[in-house]
Amino acid sequence: MCLHYYTSLFKKREFNAYEINSAYYRFIGLGYIKSNCFIINPCIILNYYGIRSSVRYEFLNYLGAANEFEISEVRIDKVNGYHFIAIKNKEILYDSLDLKPRGKIFKVTSKRIFKLK
Repeated sequence: MCLHYYTSLFKKREFNAYEINSAYYRFIGLGYIKSNCFIINPCIILNYYGIRSSVRYEFLNYLGAANEFEISEVRIDKVNGYHFIAIKNKEILYDSLDLKPRGKIFKVTSKRIFKLK
């Protein structure tokens, strides 16, 4: 969902639920993601929408540069698994679960920093 958020932001394109679900099945068929939503290579999905980028992991205190954007992996208290949110300079830009407004406790466990090419 964070990849679609950034695609909407950079390409000025909105996605409806049908388009997101269609993309899910398309990307499984292309081998870009697994059926459990594990993304094998996020840059190839962004490239599908015309966004050329590279990605790397960074330390938790890293703040992105002007030509970078971030997707952080978070661990939700008392929930198995992980969730991903779009962040810029510690501000949550997009979170499909609305963890903070719902009062959920979570912790950033890793940062993926994308650099636009």
